[in-house]
Amino acid sequence: MQKVHLKWIDNLRFFVNDESGHSLVIDTKKEVGGTETGFQPVDLILVSLAGCMAFDMVSILKKMKSELKHFSVSVEGERATEHPKRYTKILIKFKTNDEIKEADLQKVFELSRDKYCSVFWTLQTPPEINFAFEKKQNRGDVEKNEN
Repeated sequence: MQKVHLKWIDNLRFFVNDESGHSLVIDTKKEVGGTETGFQPVDLILVSLAGCMAFDMVSILKKMKSELKHFSVSVEGERATEHPKRYTKILIKFKTNDEIKEADLQKVFELSRDKYCSVFWTLQTPPEINFAFEKKQNRGDVEKNEN
């Protein structure tokens, strides 16, 4: 099971790290109590989706021995105006160099979307989500309450 850990810094900033030692800061807009010094959590959904599909597509294009010189992804997300303000529409734009055949680009896109991209499929078919709460005791013990 993959794990990430968040630790509160201040205001609405959190330090995030994973089991491999990678880290980043998440934050939010000043008008809602943040300091705007890190990614907003909801934006990381777009980053994850773009990254997952880009990894798949570049990997497959390389295996096809395509003349890949440039590959970039832009993602736009439209959010609901009312809470929970989830993404209601996402547009992903892929850019590559002219030497990549349109048919090859379409093929690798479809393979990513239909077969390989775990982020896409997590968004399409949401996982079961469970919650647990822990309270840190003064003497360092932790009291657990799972729901």
